[in-house]
Amino acid sequence: MIRDNRFDNIKALLIFLVVFGHAIEYLFGTKGAYGAVRALIYSFHMPAFVFISGYFAQKSKSSLPDVTVKYLSTYLIFNTLFALSPWHVNSPQNFLYPQLIYWYLLCMCFWRISAPTIAKIRFAIPLSILFTLYIGTCKSADRFMSISRAICFFTFYLIGYKFSLKWLEKINKWILRIALFACFMLTLLVYYKGLIPVKMYEYIQSYASTEVADFDGIVMRVFMMLVALVITISLIGLMPSKKYGFTVLGRNSLCIYLLHIYIIKAISSLNIISLGNSLMNIAFCFILSVFICLFLSIPAISGIYDKVSNRLVRAFV
Repeated sequence: MIRDNRFDNIKALLIFLVVFGHAIEYLFGTKGAYGAVRALIYSFHMPAFVFISGYFAQKSKSSLPDVTVKYLSTYLIFNTLFALSPWHVNSPQNFLYPQLIYWYLLCMCFWRISAPTIAKIRFAIPLSILFTLYIGTCKSADRFMSISRAICFFTFYLIGYKFSLKWLEKINKWILRIALFACFMLTLLVYYKGLIPVKMYEYIQSYASTEVADFDGIVMRVFMMLVALVITISLIGLMPSKKYGFTVLGRNSLCIYLLHIYIIKAISSLNIISLGNSLMNIAFCFILSVFICLFLSIPAISGIYDKVSNRLVRAFV
């Protein structure tokens, strides 16, 4: 499949935001200005990633077994490595609880297997939205096998799976720019008004666990999904198809995703002294994220991953 620079550029932006968001969170926290930046990033970056994954899944010529083995083996390897690191969460021996960022790989297996069948069901997207709203009422649906995220983000995957670029051809770019700006401003307003807890944007906890009533949580989730969808579609419509120097980040986004957390966690364990104020600290995280993305996008690193994953696919398929 011929690479589309438009989507590589979007993925470059998104993977940078993933690294930037984690740098802010693990180095300086999620309060005040840090929380505002985090709310902006989390309002759309993973929904957009999942949307694009669904879009390319519909076009992919890779066999289902190949893709499943690739993502599942990658999940088992990197989730286990992080579980054995000093920064693990939950039990290191329990691979059914994804470690921090590696939930995405496990969910990709679920989505890739189920999307072709579910997409054929009448009213699949409305039903998926209903399940997304419902799962927030289930207190037991959280980190176990990333059930909550698997269901919530599947809506974006399914919409991406059915998406066509032709739908954007008749939309004026100024409408997309205004919509994008409005969503960002609205997200900031909601954050500073304290209307939606920042944790809600992770789609991992029940409404009760986030200390909101079920009805309020449903309203918040509807708002969040609409904002994420508008931002995602606006980015796709506005992103140029030209190849830039940073386009390589999008092409190597998976390697950056898999490895960046080790660097950030290692730096955070050193207890870096604050630079004086939140703006300086955010600027530091920005520059650090640029260097991390550039370093992990080196072709040699992505080449090693490709070789290993290809051998695993050949071994099991």
